Amino acid sequence: MSFLRLTNVSRKYPGQNLAAVNDISFELQKGEILSIVGENGSGKTTLLKIIGGVEDTDGGEVRLLGELVTGPAYNLVPGHAEIKMLAQDLRLMPKHTIIENISYNLRGYVQEFQDERLEYLISLFRLQGLENKRPAQLSGGQQQRAALASALAEEPALLLLDEPFSSLDIMLKDEIRHKVIRQAREDGDTLIFVTHEVKDALSLSDKVAVMKAGKIVQMDRPQAVYEQPRDEYVAYLFGSVNLLSANDLFRAFPELKKNKDLHWNDKVCFRPGKISICASETGINHGLVIGADYMGDTYELEVEVEGVVLKVNSKKCYQRGDKLGIYIHPDDIHVLEE
Repeated sequence: MSFLRLTNVSRKYPGQNLAAVNDISFELQKGEILSIVGENGSGKTTLLKIIGGVEDTDGGEVRLLGELVTGPAYNLVPGHAEIKMLAQDLRLMPKHTIIENISYNLRGYVQEFQDERLEYLISLFRLQGLENKRPAQLSGGQQQRAALASALAEEPALLLLDEPFSSLDIMLKDEIRHKVIRQAREDGDTLIFVTHEVKDALSLSDKVAVMKAGKIVQMDRPQAVYEQPRDEYVAYLFGSVNLLSANDLFRAFPELKKNKDLHWNDKVCFRPGKISICASETGINHGLVIGADYMGDTYELEVEVEGVVLKVNSKKCYQRGDKLGIYIHPDDIHVLEE
């Protein structure tokens, strides 16, 4: 039996032409971490609310360990006892201190565990010195850290996070997000988080679900979603990509005609990092550098080959007008489904 199962879940708001969530089905196993990404208005937050039992469905069902999760139309208090959701508005209790906010979610445990867990969470989220302040006295990033500490306090069966790292201070963002995921894995938590940071989705998740217009257009392992996108939308969503017709691909890499069976109307894609730069005399084809952007760890070059402009990652800085030999392995070229 799946830990979490969604079957044909839909939700359409009154006055809207399109459904916010449209016929979504998927399963999640215990301990898995799923990220949900997509453009604004794609239905990410609505889907999360439906899973958490704080939004009704117009059709379909959500089951947690076989038990039906119902929305506010069926429950006096919206939500599910085994599901904890941290919304974008954080929902800290404004009249209570930070330590009281976190302690509230520990009230069902023995005192010894409460004390140990509270001390641990205060340290984990760097809240020392802020324990006796109220939410309004904290910055947005501090409030988000306090809300994350509160959400992780009670070790729910399913933890739902909506843009959990968006307000964190840039100096702490990497540290905190990896701590949250590491803690969830150590506790064996099942976690679903909505994010617009595709790097978080790729680096922190077991699975990535990509939403567009209320539907999940692709759900797979992070590497598969990144390197084998289903369509142009998914390809562009995850960053820089080369998207070519089959004809342009063969113009840039004529040797691929021997290795790649493509039709004239096929579209292919590959990431800039899949192209290798080699000595000009050994490359499958020669290219001319027409642009170079410094990206921190690498340079992203624009290389023109037989009239086709390619994006190429390079550790070395090249100048406009430099000539390069380039190569790509046939297995690194992905044919789009749509």
